[in-house]
Amino acid sequence: MGRGALMADVDPEYLSVEAFVEFCMDDERETFTHVELGDLAYATRTSRCVVRQSLEGYGLTLEQRRPEKRVRGFGTSSHDRYFGPGSSKSHGGSGHEQICGWAGQKG
Repeated sequence: MGRGALMADVDPEYLSVEAFVEFCMDDERETFTHVELGDLAYATRTSRCVVRQSLEGYGLTLEQRRPEKRVRGFGTSSHDRYFGPGSSKSHGGSGHEQICGWAGQKG
């Protein structure tokens, strides 16, 4: 199934940049999200940067993404420098592992 077959399922506000701007003005919005930008670019078969420039030309601005917060719990070790989400096995140690090219290797 090609992309053209999916075009029948597009919401009316994503049919064109002008339709999306009218949708935002009806909701009294001055911003759009990254998800909406991607959906509009896909529906209009245009690159995201071109769609973004068009929307900003109408006075809309792109919302900033909020960073995902990771909160420490009571069961989390206070010394989790070398394990857990976002850690890398190649960090830490005396340093000779990185110099010799053995960082992150098992054994």
